[in-house]
Amino acid sequence: MTKHNWYQLSQDQQAAIPEGARLAEIDARLDVLEVEGHALLKAMRPKPAKSIEAVVANLSVAARLIFVEDHPEAHGLSTRAVRDLAAFSGGK
Repeated sequence: MTKHNWYQLSQDQQAAIPEGARLAEIDARLDVLEVEGHALLKAMRPKPAKSIEAVVANLSVAARLIFVEDHPEAHGLSTRAVRDLAAFSGGK
């Protein structure tokens, strides 16, 4: 990053650098995954859960969609809730 003054380069200039091209591919894939994640959440519009296992499943999905790097507290809370509910219900 510092070798190429990365943050001073335009997106086209960044993409021209071999490492930059790969980073651009990763960024594009992350954009697609974000859109897909939002679509999945929308498809899971809330219906009342009929069991503790359904609650655990919903929270498990939410925990996977909350990136620990972006929201460490929310991620930790949701993953802990999944573990706690699974333990209370006799699951894994």
